[in-house]
Amino acid sequence: MEAIPRLPDAHLAAAKDLITSHRKRTRCRYCWDRGYLGTNQLNMLVPCAKCVDTDAVMEAWRKHVRETPELAELYGSYFEPEEDAA
Repeated sequence: MEAIPRLPDAHLAAAKDLITSHRKRTRCRYCWDRGYLGTNQLNMLVPCAKCVDTDAVMEAWRKHVRETPELAELYGSYFEPEEDAA
């Protein structure tokens, strides 16, 4: 199994900005109005499914990864479209 690289701390601010720009509600007791629940063991933010449009966040994050050379080098293969085995 291939190990996923840890997200560098320098990119957490951009991830927080993406999450807050895709919030559906401003008040949420589940995430304390942050838009994210915390970080996982790979230092990636876990968006709140109750108040954030998670599909829009993932699409914006994919775009951000493609446009950022450092992230494209680390995660480029994870965000490429999957080929159908038809």
